[in-house]
Amino acid sequence: MNKSQFPYFVDWAVTGKCNLSCRHCRGFPEGELSTERAKKLITEIAELEPSWVIIEGGEPLLREDIFELLEVMQRKQLEAHLITNGMLLSPQILTTLKQLGVRVMISIDGATPATYEAIRNGANFERVIQAARNCVGEGLLEAINFTLLKRNYTEIPAIFELAASIGVGKITFIGLKPCQNYAEELLTPEEYGETIKLVCEGAQKTGVEFFFDEPFFWATVKERGLPAQMPAVSTGIVTPSTTACIFGEYLFIEADGDVKPCSFAPMVLGNVNEKSLGEIWDEVSSSPFLSQLKDPKTRTGYCQSCQYLGDCKGCRSRTFVLTGDWFASDPVCPLSFKLVGKEEG
Repeated sequence: MNKSQFPYFVDWAVTGKCNLSCRHCRGFPEGELSTERAKKLITEIAELEPSWVIIEGGEPLLREDIFELLEVMQRKQLEAHLITNGMLLSPQILTTLKQLGVRVMISIDGATPATYEAIRNGANFERVIQAARNCVGEGLLEAINFTLLKRNYTEIPAIFELAASIGVGKITFIGLKPCQNYAEELLTPEEYGETIKLVCEGAQKTGVEFFFDEPFFWATVKERGLPAQMPAVSTGIVTPSTTACIFGEYLFIEADGDVKPCSFAPMVLGNVNEKSLGEIWDEVSSSPFLSQLKDPKTRTGYCQSCQYLGDCKGCRSRTFVLTGDWFASDPVCPLSFKLVGKEEG
C-alpha cells in the first residue's frame, strides 16, 4: 500500500465526557474504549501511518488514562494534536503535555465573555483566556478553534485582535456541522460570504494566520479576489495537499469505537471492538459508494457548472443532513446564487 492510500489523518474522540454544555455540541454515544483496547488501537493507527492524530472529545482531559495513551502515541512517534475547551489546563497538565510532545488547540467561540459563555455553558471566559496565555508561554498553543455560528460570526474582527493579544499565531475557523440546534445556528450563503471577507480582512490587519475549514473557502476567495494564504505551518486540522472535502479520506473514531468517514457523518463504517482499524480502512478504500462520493463528477445541481468543483466538492455530511442526498450541491455555498442563476439561464 503506497502512502497516498493511507488516511490523511485520524481524528479520535477519546471520551464523550465533558465539563461543559455547548450550543453546537453534536452529541456523543455512551461508553468509551477500555485502556487495553485504546492502546492496541494506537498501534493500529500507527500502522496506517497518518500524518497526524487529532485527540478530542467531549473533553479529552476528562479521560482518566489520557496521559498514558498520549505516552503510547509518543512512543509510536505519532504527531498528536489535542483539542480542549481549556477549562482544565492547569500548569501541571501543561508541563505533562509538553513532556509528551503534544500540540494544543483551544476552542474559543467568542471574542467577548457574553458570546463565549452563552455558546459554551459552564465555561469562564477569563479562565480560558488565561489558559491560552499559559499555553502560549509553554510554546504549546498552535491555534484557537472558532466554530462559526449565527451568534458569533460578527465577532471575527475581535477574535483576530484577541488572538494577537494572547500571542497565538493561528485561528482555525470551523464551519458548523450537524448538531441539535443546527437550523437555528447555521450560516446562510450570504453570511458565509461575509464571514470569509471578515476573516481575510482580520488576518491582513493583525498578521494572525488562519485556516478556514470549509471546502468552498478557496473557491470564494478566488471568485471574489480576496487576499488569503494557507498557514505556513500545519495546525493539526489543515490538509495542505487539498482544499476539497476529504470525506472518506481520513478516519473519525467515536468514543465507543464506531468509525466514520467524517467527524459529522451519519454513517458508520465499523467498530474497532469488532475488527481492526486496518480492516476498516481497507473496506473504506475499496468501497464503490465512497469512491463514487469522492468523485466530483457525481455532483448534481449547480455544483455541476462550477469551475471550482474539483477544488471543493462541497461538504458531504452537511449536504446530506440538509437535503437527504449525498450527491447534491452544498446548500450554504456562498457562490450558489451566481451558479443558480447560471443554471436557470
